[in-house]
Amino acid sequence: MLLIFSKPVIRLYIVGLVILAIASLVNAGYCYDLHVQWASSVISYTSQLGTKEYSARQLLGKPNKCPDAGDSPCAWAAAHDGPDGGGEEHLKVGYARAMYIQQVAIAENFNPGAVERVYIFDLNGDRHEVYHKAVHAAAASSRVLNIIFPKTDYAVNAVEIDLQCGQVDGWNEIDAIGISESADPVVAEINVAPNMETNPIRENLGPAVNSAFDEVLPVISPDGRTIYIDRKNHPDNIGNHDNIWYSELSRDGVWSQAVNIGPPLNNGGSSFVASITPDGNTLLLGGTYHYKDSDEFGIWLSHHQEETWGYPEKVHVKDFYTHSQFIEFCLSNDNRAILMSLEREEGLGRKDIYVSFVKPDGTWTAPKNLGPVVNSAADEGMPFLASDGVTLYYASEGFSGYGGMDMYLTRRLDDTWEHWSEPQNLGPGLNTPGWDAYYTIPASGDFAYFISTESSIGQGDVFRVRLPESLKPKPVVLISGRVLDAKTHKPVRASIHYEVLSQAKEVGGASSNSQGNFKIVLPAGAIYGFHAEAKGYASVNQSLDLHNVHKYQELTQDLSLVPLEVGQTLRLNNIFFDFGKSILEATSFGELDRVVKMLVDNPKLMIAINGHADSIGTHAANMQLSTDRASAVEKYLVTKGIALKRLRIQGFGETKPLSPNSTDDGRRQNRRVEITILRE
Repeated sequence: MLLIFSKPVIRLYIVGLVILAIASLVNAGYCYDLHVQWASSVISYTSQLGTKEYSARQLLGKPNKCPDAGDSPCAWAAAHDGPDGGGEEHLKVGYARAMYIQQVAIAENFNPGAVERVYIFDLNGDRHEVYHKAVHAAAASSRVLNIIFPKTDYAVNAVEIDLQCGQVDGWNEIDAIGISESADPVVAEINVAPNMETNPIRENLGPAVNSAFDEVLPVISPDGRTIYIDRKNHPDNIGNHDNIWYSELSRDGVWSQAVNIGPPLNNGGSSFVASITPDGNTLLLGGTYHYKDSDEFGIWLSHHQEETWGYPEKVHVKDFYTHSQFIEFCLSNDNRAILMSLEREEGLGRKDIYVSFVKPDGTWTAPKNLGPVVNSAADEGMPFLASDGVTLYYASEGFSGYGGMDMYLTRRLDDTWEHWSEPQNLGPGLNTPGWDAYYTIPASGDFAYFISTESSIGQGDVFRVRLPESLKPKPVVLISGRVLDAKTHKPVRASIHYEVLSQAKEVGGASSNSQGNFKIVLPAGAIYGFHAEAKGYASVNQSLDLHNVHKYQELTQDLSLVPLEVGQTLRLNNIFFDFGKSILEATSFGELDRVVKMLVDNPKLMIAINGHADSIGTHAANMQLSTDRASAVEKYLVTKGIALKRLRIQGFGETKPLSPNSTDDGRRQNRRVEITILRE
C-alpha cells in the first residue's frame, strides 16, 4: 500500500520522530548532554536493601537525589550496613550504547566514601581497573565521585564498583553511575523549568482567607473567583476535625471573609475539597460520610442544588485501596479522569500518581499507574491537573531537588496516560526551605495558589505567585453562558456535552444550574461542538474553532433547547458540506447521531428536514442544492434505522434568509439545514 503525505504532514512526522528519539535517549540514561550516559541495566549485585526502594535498579538513569544530600529510597543501599555493620559489596551496571570514555561518575548521596575500586568493561568482557583508593568518609555530605583517566581506545559498555560499606559509618547509598567521553567533571543537576525567577513575589492572600489556624489543601475554581480551603481546629468548625471553608473574589480584586461551607459537607468528621468543576456545580470531596449504614472515609461528589450543596455521593473506584494513611486526588476539567496519590502493590515504591476513568455507568476504572517518568520509589503526591488536561503539577521526593518534597511539572504526551515529559522542578523561588505544597491553578494559568508556612499569619497560609510562561498550562477558552428554552427563553437545568468534531466523539461534560448558568473549559487546538441536553427538548448545537487560540480567553455563548412540540424548528449548526456540494462531511456525523437518538427516544415524532442556501448562484441551482442537502441528511437517518415515513424533505433555496446575504457571515448563516417537528 502506497501512502502519500503532504509536506506539512511530513514535517510533523519528522518532528514526531525527533521527539521520540530524544525520549528514547532520556529513557536510556542520557541527560544533560549526549557526552554523558547513565546506566540502563543492572548486571549483578551482591545485596540490596529492598526490592523496590533502595534496590539495585535505583542505580539506573540519572541521579534522583544528588546534588541534594541525604537518605533516599531512589538510591541503592546494601542489605546490611549502618548499625548492623556492612561488608564488601559489588555492583555492576550496563549501558545502552558502548562509548570511548575518559570518565566514570558515581553519585553518592548518603555517607559517601565507601567506594574502593572501579572497573570498566570492553565489548569482549575484559575488565580494566580505573580506580583504587583506600576507603574513608568523604568530607561532603554528598558528592559525585569523578574518576578521570586517559580516553580509552576501546568501547565501554559496563562498569563495576567495589565498596567497603563497613568502613564508612552509616548507610552508604549510591544514586547513579555514569560514563562520559569528556574529561569535564560530570555534575548532578536539578532539571529546573526554564526562565524561572530567582525571587518571585509570593503574595499572602491575607486575613480574609487565612487565619491563626492551619489552612491546607486550597482549591481555586477554574474561573479564579472562588477558593476553597481545608481549615483545621478552628473554633467555628463543626466537630474537632478539618472543615471546608471558602472565599470569593470581588470584581475589584478583594477576597471576601472566608466562611464555613456548613452541612452537609461539614458534618463533624474530616472533610475537604479536592476539585471543583468549571461550571461551579460539582465538588470532588474527600471525607467521612454516611453510606450504607456506616460512616466511611473516601472520595465523594456533591452537586449544587438551588441554594445548598447536595449530600455527597460515593465515588466507586474498582479495586480501590492504598497502604498509605494519606491520599490526595483531583478531577479533570472534563469530568472524565480522577488523578490519585496511592501506595499500591503494583507501584514503583511508596506513593505513586494513578489515574482512574469514568465508565458509562458512572463508576470508575481501577487506578492506572502513570509510569516511571512521573513516579519514583519515593513519595509522589498532591496531583493537580491543569485545565488543559495535559499539564500536571505534583510533589515528589524522588527527583533531584532542593530538599524534601519539591513541586514539579510534567505534560502528558498522548492519550495513553503513560507517556509524559521529563518532570521539571519549579525552582528555588517556589520550592523554598519552608513547607510549600498543594499547588492549584485557575484556567487562565496566571497564578499558582499554594500553601506555605514561610512568613505566614498563622501556621500554613494560602499564597499565590505569578507563573512564568514556561510553567503555565497550554491555553484554554473558558465559555460561560445560559441554557434557555428557545420558546419561552426561560432557564433550563441541563447537562452540557462537548466533542472534538473531527473525532465525532464526546470528550467532556458539565451541567447548568437552576438559573441555566454553565461554564466549560475547552483546550486550544481543535474544533469543538457543544450542546445542552434535557428531557423533553431537542438541542441546538454550537461549534467553535480554537485552532488559532494562543492565550487564555473567556467567551460568552448561550445554548438553546427546543421543546419537542409541533411547529418548533431546530437548526443543525454542525452539519458540514463542501462548497456547492451535497455530500456530508464526517464532522457532521456527531450532530446527526443526536438527531437519530432523539427520534429513537421519541418513536412517534415526525420531522421535516429543510435545506436552505445563500443567494450566490441561480435560483434553480440554489433550490436543487438545498433539496439535495436535505436529502443527504434524510439518507443518513435512514441508514441508522429511522423509518422513511417519519421524514419529509424540502429545499427552500435562498428564499428564507436568516441574515442579509451581503456579508460572508450572513451568507454562512443562511447556508443551513433545519428540522421542524411535524408530529409529537
